[in-house]
Amino acid sequence: MLAFLLGLVAALGWGTHDLLVRRVAPGARVLPQIAVVMTLAALVVLPFGVIWGDASRVTAGALGLAGGSGVAYFAASLCLYHAFARAPARVVAPVIGAYPLPALVFAAVAGTTVSVLDWLAAGLIVAGVGAVAVFGHEGGAARRGALPLALLACLGMATAFALGQAATGALDPFLAPTLARCATAATGLALLMLQPAGLRAALRQLPILAGMGALDGLALTAVLAAGALPMAVYASVVSSLFGMVTVLLSWVFLAEKVTLKQGLGIGLVFGGLALLAG
Repeated sequence: MLAFLLGLVAALGWGTHDLLVRRVAPGARVLPQIAVVMTLAALVVLPFGVIWGDASRVTAGALGLAGGSGVAYFAASLCLYHAFARAPARVVAPVIGAYPLPALVFAAVAGTTVSVLDWLAAGLIVAGVGAVAVFGHEGGAARRGALPLALLACLGMATAFALGQAATGALDPFLAPTLARCATAATGLALLMLQPAGLRAALRQLPILAGMGALDGLALTAVLAAGALPMAVYASVVSSLFGMVTVLLSWVFLAEKVTLKQGLGIGLVFGGLALLAG
């Protein structure tokens, strides 16, 4: 149940974060925004790793898992920001939120026993986010490439979570997320040094980017911290609710439409979550 609750915390954090992405990404350079957000997110989680992390358990393998998780998460975020810059939340957020299926596949490959009910719950969630994506799609040149980018973000997040939870199991719930976030920030800053254009504009958005960094840091830490719990994959599956949170928040605050069919898809998601919680 604790892994389930951590997933809900992550869903609320990322759902709000992605609403803000939808506000700031269109018309702006994405790389500086991500580099600033990821650096601030790393600063949010750094004290937890420094104060409560167990450095005695650090090995080369664990560092590789945490670093790989951070790099994969950066790649997923890059695709996510570009997707949100090209299409409304109702189109891309549900696709990105469909990562429970690859997450469960990764867990099964790693030797975790995944029950039929778990697969059914994940299937309902994926069907729900798929319905929201399909019935929210309206085509058009402005959205060209948005769905492939969203799919890449989905796969990247599933990979980041699988590696990060494995790192948490090898290290601890405080140090592993900190190392992963530092790897994400380092990747963004290294690329920004190669292509600094747009940094000044991003810094003018520092207050909102700081909020995004805090939300992102909280959300990813919640998911990776579940790696030390039984059935850690639950946190990854439940956190996929963030796509629905983003759609609903965009409906409320950005006046983006949510149709009846999309509402039915959201209902499927909640049904899957209820089955998973049971």
